[in-house]
Amino acid sequence: MVISLYNQLKSYQEVITRGDVLVLPRPVKVAFKGQFFRFQNQVSLNSKLANVAYFEWVTDDSVSLQICHQYDRALPADAFSLIVKSDQTITIHSSNMRGFAYAQEALEKIIIQANNRLEIAQVSIKHSPSFQLRGVIEGFYGRPWTRAERKDCLQFLGQNRMNTYMYAPKNDDFLRNQWRDLYPDEWIAYFKELLAEAKTNQVDFWYMISPGLDFDYCDPEDYQFLYQKLQQMIDLGVNRFGLLLDDIDYTIMENVEKYFQTTAFAQGHLVNQVFAYLKEKQALVDLVVCPTEYDNAFDSLYLKQLSEVIAPEIPFFWTGPSTLASQISEADADLIQQVYQRPIIIWDNIPVNDYQKDYQRVFISPYANRSPHLANPNYQVQGIVSNPMINWELSKIILLDMSHYLWDASHYEPASSFKETLRTYMDSEVEANALEIFAYHNGNRHMHQDCPFAIFQAIKDKNISFLEASLKELAKAGQLLKQSKNEAFVQSISPWLARLEEDLAFWQAIQESQSDLEKRYQAILQLPNRTGSDIAVRYYDTHVLKKTDDNQANVGLAQAKDYQKKLIQF
Repeated sequence: MVISLYNQLKSYQEVITRGDVLVLPRPVKVAFKGQFFRFQNQVSLNSKLANVAYFEWVTDDSVSLQICHQYDRALPADAFSLIVKSDQTITIHSSNMRGFAYAQEALEKIIIQANNRLEIAQVSIKHSPSFQLRGVIEGFYGRPWTRAERKDCLQFLGQNRMNTYMYAPKNDDFLRNQWRDLYPDEWIAYFKELLAEAKTNQVDFWYMISPGLDFDYCDPEDYQFLYQKLQQMIDLGVNRFGLLLDDIDYTIMENVEKYFQTTAFAQGHLVNQVFAYLKEKQALVDLVVCPTEYDNAFDSLYLKQLSEVIAPEIPFFWTGPSTLASQISEADADLIQQVYQRPIIIWDNIPVNDYQKDYQRVFISPYANRSPHLANPNYQVQGIVSNPMINWELSKIILLDMSHYLWDASHYEPASSFKETLRTYMDSEVEANALEIFAYHNGNRHMHQDCPFAIFQAIKDKNISFLEASLKELAKAGQLLKQSKNEAFVQSISPWLARLEEDLAFWQAIQESQSDLEKRYQAILQLPNRTGSDIAVRYYDTHVLKKTDDNQANVGLAQAKDYQKKLIQF
């Protein structure tokens, strides 16, 4: 009992129990005592607990279990404590309602229905998430997510202890190319729906805007255009904003240079003006800024000047020491904190697939190579937001794994966490194993070698039997994944599963030395989807065309021209 309980509660930082259990006849007569706000009652519980059949809510002396929620200002946001005592009381402390919700999740884990009784473990649980902000920034180039995908994203975040969604699709022209234009009525209605969904799932909604392509820092009219655009969001109740100055030219117009001298001072003035406007319009407001230099692993005059003129409480985005960071170490965080000298929100371009020809790939991997020490308060990392793939459904896999890291970075271990992620996401152990095989061949080229080393070496050594066994194992895994009951997953991954069949057919053609190999080779290169390990093509390149392959992703500094750009479809 005790070992299974510890296993059930392994995602919490402090769990203390002797293994004692409250045993109560069903239905349990329960009283709720809310002291978090005045007149709080059981309606403030999540709907599952508030309406569960084994609880009967009472207000008289017949009570056999009391649940109490108390405010504790000493607890960080989203933290909680939960204590179940032998006197048949359950006490929850939190400093916000999201922490209360997380405590209820823990409570559900320790309640067991047994015949006509209820068993509740007597336990003390305490937890404080490693990062204040935990979530997603929809900030990629290419087709933005659909309405249904965004709604699903907000639900997914709420279900997995993440609390932040940032709206920033690069191909929403109203954010970037046409930032001066106000949203039409149908868009305003849509944002109302998004905000309502975010509130339901206790997810904070952030609105980002990118005026930097053609903003005139000396033109009062441009400031008014920007204020009017922000006011549309303010009128909807949005109070979290982002000013994105990424992927733009450093060059400023002659009149701007004469007045501000440098780009950093011009941008700093813009940020301060926007912040002042927002504070004038709202009592509580958050603003984050993405500098033009957002991926530095070094100091610069631009960042020094920008930091000097912008209010120190405004956080900056940082993507890590490169745009598509293979790692973010403690040393990286230490350096950038000395440069920024302010709060940081990490814009993590994992698992985004909008760079160069990454759209042909799907990246399925653990959330690795991020130091647990990023949560050290000395580095002022407020949180981390993932920039996911265009393929929302498949992004869930690494986001689910990432949620483990964000919840408790000090105890995150990629290998075990990823196995747990796959088993949580898939319908069965068999499917989880199949997805693990698929993931081995479709890792993230920006985090690890483009091709698994064992595969790469086998190609180099012409280890035919090993390569053929790998291809057949992968093809078999693909067939199993096709049979999954998760329709959204099957629909999303189908193009890559179809590619597996093409890879195996081309491999067999190579082994049989068929006469049309070059034609087959050119045809497979034209396919819209690609397997990461790409065994057949790599083998043909190495041993037929005699090309060299250093098995490196060869990603340098990201440039705007390298990203996929398509018109937005509303």
